[in-house]
Amino acid sequence: MGISLCMIVKNEEDWIEGALDSVNGVVNEIILADTGCTDSTLAKARRFNPKVLSFQWNEDFAEARNCTLAEARHPWILVLDADERIARQDLPLLGKAMQRGADGYHLVQRNYVLGNQVFGWTANTGRYVEGKDYPGYVDNPLIRFFRNDRDLVFRGAVHEIIDPNRCPQRFQFGALPVVLHHYGKVRGAERVTAKQHHYLALGQKKVRQEPENAKAYFDLGIQHQELKQHADAVTCFEKAFSLRHTPIALLYAAISERHQGRKEEALLLTDRALQAGLNDFALRLERGNTLLALGRNTEALLEYQNAERFDPRNPLAVFNTGLALRKLNDAQAAAAQYKRALELDPEFDAAILELATLLGAAAQYAEAAHLLTPLVARRGDYREARLTLAKTFIALDRAGDAADLLTEYAGGDDPLARSLLGAARLQQGDLEAAEQHLDFAVRKDRALVDARINLASIYARRGDTRKAERFRISAAALLREQQSHTLEIQNGV
Repeated sequence: MGISLCMIVKNEEDWIEGALDSVNGVVNEIILADTGCTDSTLAKARRFNPKVLSFQWNEDFAEARNCTLAEARHPWILVLDADERIARQDLPLLGKAMQRGADGYHLVQRNYVLGNQVFGWTANTGRYVEGKDYPGYVDNPLIRFFRNDRDLVFRGAVHEIIDPNRCPQRFQFGALPVVLHHYGKVRGAERVTAKQHHYLALGQKKVRQEPENAKAYFDLGIQHQELKQHADAVTCFEKAFSLRHTPIALLYAAISERHQGRKEEALLLTDRALQAGLNDFALRLERGNTLLALGRNTEALLEYQNAERFDPRNPLAVFNTGLALRKLNDAQAAAAQYKRALELDPEFDAAILELATLLGAAAQYAEAAHLLTPLVARRGDYREARLTLAKTFIALDRAGDAADLLTEYAGGDDPLARSLLGAARLQQGDLEAAEQHLDFAVRKDRALVDARINLASIYARRGDTRKAERFRISAAALLREQQSHTLEIQNGV
């Protein structure tokens, strides 16, 4: 029995050879639907001798997929995207599966991601070389290997699938531990955003065509949520729940409500999801996030601990437990949680920053700098990490290193960065530059206590005791005000 590989392509010159090479020698023919390539995709695919179909794109992924299926000439069909790969070690499973009784199989689409704040995130164990560059992934089962039968077709203009619930009952489907290594989420922010906008338009078209399709509303809600259009996302998730009563729609609605600052509404939605039967890691984590945002820190801690029980290897619940402990003034326990999170995900940037902040607060500046230096080198755009490292260097009397980190902020309007740059220049003895930066900082943000203290020091050195005293008094008053506010929050006032 042979296998036809079916794929739709548009401008995939950087990926097409890797996809086709990964299954070369296993598939018996390759069918490509060209939906409008203007780069070298087809030229690079030529060495694999594909059959290329010129397909007039009609804003419908299922139509394009089904065009390739109609041309398949072998008993089994394998569907891949150009930015997917199958590891050599998994390929023999396809041959064995064809000898069994099932008509099709769910394969595991492994979506690699760069951050861990995604539902379903799993830390990468390094089993596959195809995923070695990525800290984690989200798995999604999809029917991508199936018999060549005219009744097995894709449905959906976007997020198109072979849907067992809409196939004739005579078909039987199984599952194979064959991983489709998918790189769609790690191909650059600009491309990912463009794709999200495209999917949004297709999703809007789909709900117009199928106004009673709950999944169409749910998928559209995801697209709104990914684009931070949270009010629209809530509307879609609520509609999806009204059509099918799937509690996960309420959970996603809660996430978007919280992102809009509607914390009480978000908590009520998680309550509704619980009442509807959802009780898993994601729900407990989101309840914890909402409770923490509401200042109900002890309750948040309990929910994060509940989430950890569902998935003890997930670094996000471990880290968030640390956040709750820190707000409950248990810095030692919080630091232990951050370290645990980093054991599970060594590139967990937020955990590195939080742990370094605690180390700095404990005057363990060298340890904090050791943590932050590689993070800033890896992620120069991470403002909070860069400023925290600069502050740490100032505490270590490394003003030159701090100033180097802050040079790009010298003429900008970031008051905290300018305050730190002023402190570095003061440490270097450049009083004029220090005053310029610090004066800007306090005019832009009156709450910067350190900037006022440093200005007092500058004026004292110059013998201007009146100005020095004025800044010392205002700094002390602000510090008392901030400490009082912190106590009010801790006491629930």
